[in-house]
Amino acid sequence: MSIVTAGLVVVGVSDIVFDDRPNDDTNGIITGNLLIIMAQIIVAIQMVTEQKYLTQYDVPALLAVGLEGLFGMIILTVLLIPMYYIHVPSTFSSNPYGRLEDIFFAFKEIGDNRTILAALALTIVSIAFFNFAGVTVTKRLSATSRMVLDSVRTLVIWIISIPLFGEQFIAVQLLGFALLLVGINDLIFGPMFRQNILPKIENNSLSLCCASFCGADIEVADRESLIDEDDEEQMAH
Repeated sequence: MSIVTAGLVVVGVSDIVFDDRPNDDTNGIITGNLLIIMAQIIVAIQMVTEQKYLTQYDVPALLAVGLEGLFGMIILTVLLIPMYYIHVPSTFSSNPYGRLEDIFFAFKEIGDNRTILAALALTIVSIAFFNFAGVTVTKRLSATSRMVLDSVRTLVIWIISIPLFGEQFIAVQLLGFALLLVGINDLIFGPMFRQNILPKIENNSLSLCCASFCGADIEVADRESLIDEDDEEQMAH
């Protein structure tokens, strides 16, 4: 997990250090980063709570996604009412009336531009499959595995943004994404390797030492055989 975190830090910091747009609003960037950190904390709490209920009550993944969507729709529908009457500066809203959320202006934009309507429809479909897959991973593996896999989106966005949207290519970010991929492989395939492959290696002192170093569970008999071999070597000397 630390390797994944290091990779994400390298990618994020390099983007700030090698920023080629010095005229950007510094306050806006700081505010955005703080909001992202707050959102990540909330998401972390959600993921851990979600894993608890999925495993404790054996909730089907599809049912969990449906309930989350239903409650989310109800909560946001209620919140849209006070948000409509809250006026904020342009940093937080780009609609012409300066409202925090303007549902009527949003529907007007959707009606005037069918591209937005198509994009929303595709987003709904993709998010539905995304949430179902995420909840399934949380239930079968863990919330940590889900969030690590979710971080792969950063790599996909980076690859697409460079040729299509003129994203600046920063060579240091290659190191960050390399660390990200290495960490993901260790997190997902590492336990499988340690549990299924290493125990099947020939029973000798070298293989047992490698298995122990990699964190594999070694049977008591294997440990005793390793100790006996060491004792025999010492007696021979």
